[in-house]
Amino acid sequence: MTTGEDQITTEPVLTDDIATVRSRPRVVSRPVPANDRQRYFDNYWETRQLTSVDCRTRLRIGLIDRMLGQRSGRMLDVGCGRGSTAAYFAESGFDVTAIDLSPLAVEWTRRQHHMIKAAVVDLETDAVNGQFDVVLCLEVLQQVREPIKALEKMIGSLADGGEIYVSLPNEFHLTRRLSILRGRVDFGGIEDSHIKLYTVAEHQRLIDACGLEIVEARVQSVVPPRWLGGRPHAWCNRLAALMPGLFALSVIYKCRVDSNTQTTHAVKDVG
Repeated sequence: MTTGEDQITTEPVLTDDIATVRSRPRVVSRPVPANDRQRYFDNYWETRQLTSVDCRTRLRIGLIDRMLGQRSGRMLDVGCGRGSTAAYFAESGFDVTAIDLSPLAVEWTRRQHHMIKAAVVDLETDAVNGQFDVVLCLEVLQQVREPIKALEKMIGSLADGGEIYVSLPNEFHLTRRLSILRGRVDFGGIEDSHIKLYTVAEHQRLIDACGLEIVEARVQSVVPPRWLGGRPHAWCNRLAALMPGLFALSVIYKCRVDSNTQTTHAVKDVG
Protein backbone atom coordinates (compact mmCIF):
# COMPACT_ATOMS: atom_id res chain seq x y z
CA MET A 1 0.00 0.00 0.00
CA THR A 2 1.09 3.58 -0.54
CA THR A 3 0.63 6.59 1.69
CA GLY A 4 -1.09 9.90 1.10
CA GLU A 5 2.31 11.42 0.33
CA ASP A 6 2.92 9.16 -2.66
CA GLN A 7 3.43 10.86 -5.98
CA ILE A 8 2.85 9.60 -9.47
CA THR A 9 4.05 10.58 -12.89
CA THR A 10 2.55 9.51 -16.18
CA GLU A 11 4.00 8.25 -19.42
CA PRO A 12 2.17 8.69 -22.73
CA VAL A 13 0.77 5.64 -24.50
CA LEU A 14 -0.86 5.11 -27.86
CA THR A 15 -4.54 5.89 -28.41
CA ASP A 16 -6.93 5.36 -31.29
CA ASP A 17 -10.64 5.40 -32.08
CA ILE A 18 -11.17 1.78 -30.97
CA ALA A 19 -10.05 2.15 -27.38
CA THR A 20 -8.23 4.74 -25.35
CA VAL A 21 -5.48 3.30 -23.21
CA ARG A 22 -4.67 5.67 -20.40
CA SER A 23 -1.27 6.79 -19.23
CA ARG A 24 0.61 4.43 -16.98
CA PRO A 25 0.86 5.86 -13.47
CA ARG A 26 4.32 5.40 -12.00
CA VAL A 27 4.26 5.09 -8.22
CA VAL A 28 7.28 6.87 -6.80
CA SER A 29 6.86 5.43 -3.31
CA ARG A 30 6.41 1.75 -4.13
CA PRO A 31 4.12 -0.67 -2.28
CA VAL A 32 6.18 -3.38 -0.62
CA PRO A 33 5.74 -6.91 -2.07
CA ALA A 34 5.01 -9.58 0.52
CA ASN A 35 6.83 -12.47 -1.16
CA ASP A 36 9.07 -13.45 -4.05
CA ARG A 37 6.19 -14.02 -6.49
CA GLN A 38 4.81 -10.55 -5.83
CA ARG A 39 8.31 -9.11 -6.20
CA TYR A 40 8.75 -10.96 -9.49
CA PHE A 41 5.53 -9.58 -10.98
CA ASP A 42 6.22 -6.06 -9.68
CA ASN A 43 9.44 -6.21 -11.68
CA TYR A 44 7.64 -7.87 -14.61
CA TRP A 45 5.18 -4.99 -14.98
CA GLU A 46 7.73 -2.28 -14.36
CA THR A 47 10.11 -3.54 -17.03
CA ARG A 48 7.69 -4.59 -19.79
CA GLN A 49 8.30 -2.85 -23.11
CA LEU A 50 5.64 -0.14 -22.94
CA THR A 51 4.89 0.57 -26.59
CA SER A 52 4.54 -3.07 -27.65
CA VAL A 53 2.45 -4.10 -24.64
CA ASP A 54 0.09 -1.14 -24.88
CA CYS A 55 -0.40 -1.65 -28.63
CA ARG A 56 -1.49 -5.26 -28.05
CA THR A 57 -3.64 -4.20 -25.08
CA ARG A 58 -5.39 -1.55 -27.13
CA LEU A 59 -6.25 -4.03 -29.89
CA ARG A 60 -7.42 -6.63 -27.36
CA ILE A 61 -9.71 -4.09 -25.68
CA GLY A 62 -11.27 -3.24 -29.05
CA LEU A 63 -11.93 -6.91 -29.84
CA ILE A 64 -13.55 -7.59 -26.47
CA ASP A 65 -15.65 -4.45 -26.76
CA ARG A 66 -17.08 -5.80 -30.02
CA MET A 67 -17.70 -9.26 -28.53
CA LEU A 68 -19.48 -8.14 -25.37
CA GLY A 69 -23.05 -9.36 -25.07
CA GLN A 70 -23.90 -6.86 -22.35
CA ARG A 71 -22.92 -3.24 -21.94
CA SER A 72 -23.14 -2.80 -18.18
CA GLY A 73 -23.04 -4.75 -14.94
CA ARG A 74 -20.34 -6.09 -12.65
CA MET A 75 -17.03 -6.93 -14.30
CA LEU A 76 -14.00 -8.73 -12.86
CA ASP A 77 -10.62 -8.13 -14.52
CA VAL A 78 -8.28 -10.94 -13.43
CA GLY A 79 -4.59 -10.12 -13.80
CA CYS A 80 -5.32 -6.44 -14.43
CA GLY A 81 -1.70 -5.40 -14.94
CA ARG A 82 -1.33 -1.64 -15.35
CA GLY A 83 -5.11 -1.22 -15.37
CA SER A 84 -5.70 -0.04 -18.95
CA THR A 85 -8.44 -2.59 -19.65
CA ALA A 86 -10.15 -2.02 -16.29
CA ALA A 87 -10.08 1.74 -16.84
CA TYR A 88 -11.57 1.48 -20.32
CA PHE A 89 -14.53 -0.60 -19.18
CA ALA A 90 -15.07 1.46 -16.02
CA GLU A 91 -15.29 4.50 -18.31
CA SER A 92 -17.76 2.55 -20.47
CA GLY A 93 -20.16 2.05 -17.57
CA PHE A 94 -19.16 -1.25 -15.96
CA ASP A 95 -18.75 -1.65 -12.20
CA VAL A 96 -15.19 -2.98 -12.35
CA THR A 97 -13.28 -5.01 -9.80
CA ALA A 98 -9.64 -5.61 -10.73
CA ILE A 99 -7.22 -8.08 -9.16
CA ASP A 100 -3.54 -8.85 -9.66
CA LEU A 101 -0.74 -10.57 -7.80
CA SER A 102 1.50 -7.52 -8.15
CA PRO A 103 0.97 -4.79 -5.50
CA LEU A 104 2.54 -2.26 -7.85
CA ALA A 105 0.16 -3.17 -10.68
CA VAL A 106 -2.81 -2.88 -8.32
CA GLU A 107 -1.67 0.58 -7.21
CA TRP A 108 -1.35 1.68 -10.84
CA THR A 109 -4.84 0.34 -11.54
CA ARG A 110 -6.38 2.23 -8.63
CA ARG A 111 -4.97 5.43 -10.03
CA GLN A 112 -6.30 4.79 -13.53
CA HIS A 113 -9.96 5.37 -12.62
CA HIS A 114 -11.53 6.40 -9.32
CA MET A 115 -14.39 3.87 -9.64
CA ILE A 116 -12.21 0.76 -9.98
CA LYS A 117 -12.08 -1.51 -6.93
CA ALA A 118 -8.59 -3.03 -7.11
CA ALA A 119 -7.03 -5.59 -4.79
CA VAL A 120 -3.96 -7.79 -4.50
CA VAL A 121 -5.11 -11.38 -5.02
CA ASP A 122 -3.08 -14.52 -5.68
CA LEU A 123 -5.29 -16.44 -8.09
CA GLU A 124 -3.67 -19.73 -7.12
CA THR A 125 -4.11 -19.44 -3.34
CA ASP A 126 -6.75 -16.78 -2.60
CA ALA A 127 -10.51 -16.85 -3.00
CA VAL A 128 -12.18 -14.79 -5.70
CA ASN A 129 -15.07 -13.11 -3.91
CA GLY A 130 -18.26 -11.77 -5.46
CA GLN A 131 -20.50 -12.54 -8.43
CA PHE A 132 -19.87 -10.92 -11.79
CA ASP A 133 -21.72 -10.55 -15.06
CA VAL A 134 -18.48 -10.43 -17.04
CA VAL A 135 -15.11 -11.95 -16.14
CA LEU A 136 -11.96 -11.06 -18.10
CA CYS A 137 -8.99 -13.42 -17.92
CA LEU A 138 -6.57 -11.98 -20.45
CA GLU A 139 -3.08 -13.45 -20.91
CA VAL A 140 -3.06 -14.89 -17.39
CA LEU A 141 -3.35 -18.68 -17.54
CA GLN A 142 0.10 -19.18 -19.05
CA GLN A 143 1.50 -17.76 -15.82
CA VAL A 144 -0.14 -20.05 -13.25
CA ARG A 145 0.86 -23.54 -12.20
CA GLU A 146 -2.64 -25.02 -12.25
CA PRO A 147 -4.66 -23.26 -14.97
CA ILE A 148 -7.69 -25.56 -14.73
CA LYS A 149 -8.16 -24.81 -11.02
CA ALA A 150 -7.59 -21.10 -11.63
CA LEU A 151 -10.14 -20.99 -14.45
CA GLU A 152 -12.68 -22.98 -12.43
CA LYS A 153 -12.28 -20.45 -9.63
CA MET A 154 -13.18 -17.66 -12.03
CA ILE A 155 -16.13 -19.61 -13.43
CA GLY A 156 -17.41 -19.94 -9.88
CA SER A 157 -17.59 -16.14 -9.65
CA LEU A 158 -19.87 -15.83 -12.71
CA ALA A 159 -23.46 -14.74 -12.14
CA ASP A 160 -26.24 -16.62 -13.95
CA GLY A 161 -25.99 -15.92 -17.65
CA GLY A 162 -22.53 -14.40 -17.21
CA GLU A 163 -19.81 -14.25 -19.83
CA ILE A 164 -16.14 -15.09 -19.40
CA TYR A 165 -13.48 -13.91 -21.83
CA VAL A 166 -10.26 -15.90 -21.89
CA SER A 167 -7.25 -14.75 -23.91
CA LEU A 168 -4.51 -17.33 -24.39
CA PRO A 169 -1.20 -17.13 -26.25
CA ASN A 170 -0.25 -19.39 -29.11
CA GLU A 171 3.36 -20.07 -28.20
CA PHE A 172 4.27 -22.01 -31.34
CA HIS A 173 3.25 -19.67 -34.15
CA LEU A 174 5.24 -19.58 -37.37
CA THR A 175 7.73 -16.94 -36.27
CA ARG A 176 8.54 -18.87 -33.10
CA ARG A 177 8.96 -22.13 -35.02
CA LEU A 178 11.38 -20.52 -37.46
CA SER A 179 13.35 -19.03 -34.58
CA ILE A 180 13.67 -22.46 -32.98
CA LEU A 181 14.92 -23.93 -36.26
CA ARG A 182 17.59 -21.20 -36.36
CA GLY A 183 18.61 -22.09 -32.81
CA ARG A 184 17.15 -18.93 -31.29
CA VAL A 185 14.87 -19.69 -28.36
CA ASP A 186 13.22 -16.51 -27.07
CA PHE A 187 10.96 -18.12 -24.49
CA GLY A 188 11.16 -20.37 -21.45
CA GLY A 189 14.28 -18.69 -20.02
CA ILE A 190 14.92 -17.85 -16.40
CA GLU A 191 13.13 -14.51 -16.72
CA ASP A 192 10.11 -15.75 -18.72
CA SER A 193 6.84 -15.66 -16.80
CA HIS A 194 5.18 -18.19 -19.12
CA ILE A 195 5.25 -21.52 -17.31
CA LYS A 196 2.54 -23.13 -19.47
CA LEU A 197 3.22 -23.18 -23.20
CA TYR A 198 -0.06 -23.33 -25.12
CA THR A 199 -0.94 -24.25 -28.67
CA VAL A 200 -4.36 -23.49 -30.16
CA ALA A 201 -5.30 -27.16 -29.65
CA GLU A 202 -4.39 -26.84 -25.97
CA HIS A 203 -6.69 -23.81 -25.70
CA GLN A 204 -9.62 -26.05 -26.62
CA ARG A 205 -8.55 -28.77 -24.18
CA LEU A 206 -8.34 -26.29 -21.30
CA ILE A 207 -11.70 -24.72 -22.06
CA ASP A 208 -13.40 -28.11 -22.47
CA ALA A 209 -11.87 -29.37 -19.22
CA CYS A 210 -13.56 -26.53 -17.35
CA GLY A 211 -17.01 -27.18 -18.82
CA LEU A 212 -17.12 -24.00 -20.88
CA GLU A 213 -18.67 -23.56 -24.29
CA ILE A 214 -17.01 -21.23 -26.79
CA VAL A 215 -19.51 -18.72 -28.13
CA GLU A 216 -17.09 -16.73 -30.25
CA ALA A 217 -13.36 -16.51 -30.84
CA ARG A 218 -11.18 -13.71 -32.21
CA VAL A 219 -7.52 -13.73 -33.14
CA GLN A 220 -4.64 -11.36 -32.68
CA SER A 221 -2.21 -11.67 -35.57
CA VAL A 222 1.43 -12.53 -35.02
CA VAL A 223 2.32 -9.49 -37.15
CA PRO A 224 3.55 -6.77 -34.72
CA PRO A 225 1.13 -3.82 -34.50
CA ARG A 226 4.03 -1.37 -34.92
CA TRP A 227 4.47 -2.68 -38.46
CA LEU A 228 0.88 -1.70 -39.23
CA GLY A 229 0.71 1.71 -37.61
CA GLY A 230 -0.90 0.23 -34.49
CA ARG A 231 -3.94 -1.10 -36.37
CA PRO A 232 -4.85 -4.59 -37.55
CA HIS A 233 -4.85 -5.17 -41.30
CA ALA A 234 -7.56 -7.36 -42.82
CA TRP A 235 -5.16 -9.73 -44.59
CA CYS A 236 -3.24 -10.42 -41.36
CA ASN A 237 -6.44 -11.22 -39.50
CA ARG A 238 -7.84 -13.42 -42.26
CA LEU A 239 -4.65 -15.41 -42.42
CA ALA A 240 -4.58 -15.82 -38.63
CA ALA A 241 -8.25 -16.84 -38.62
CA LEU A 242 -7.71 -19.45 -41.31
CA MET A 243 -4.54 -20.91 -39.76
CA PRO A 244 -4.40 -19.77 -36.13
CA GLY A 245 -1.80 -22.37 -35.21
CA LEU A 246 0.68 -20.65 -37.52
CA PHE A 247 -0.37 -17.00 -37.70
CA ALA A 248 -2.18 -16.15 -34.45
CA LEU A 249 -0.18 -14.69 -31.58
CA SER A 250 -3.14 -15.19 -29.26
CA VAL A 251 -6.84 -16.00 -29.33
CA ILE A 252 -9.63 -14.41 -27.30
CA TYR A 253 -12.51 -16.75 -26.43
CA LYS A 254 -15.95 -15.60 -25.36
CA CYS A 255 -17.33 -18.45 -23.26
CA ARG A 256 -20.38 -19.42 -21.23
CA VAL A 257 -21.18 -22.28 -18.91
CA ASP A 258 -23.84 -25.00 -18.62
CA SER A 259 -24.34 -25.71 -22.31
CA ASN A 260 -25.23 -29.22 -23.42
CA THR A 261 -24.35 -28.52 -27.05
CA GLN A 262 -20.94 -29.58 -28.34
CA THR A 263 -20.05 -27.45 -31.33
CA THR A 264 -16.85 -26.85 -33.22
CA HIS A 265 -16.24 -23.12 -33.38
CA ALA A 266 -14.15 -21.59 -36.13
CA VAL A 267 -11.96 -18.63 -35.24
CA LYS A 268 -13.57 -15.54 -36.74
CA ASP A 269 -11.87 -12.97 -38.89
CA VAL A 270 -11.57 -9.62 -37.14
CA GLY A 271 -10.98 -7.59 -40.29
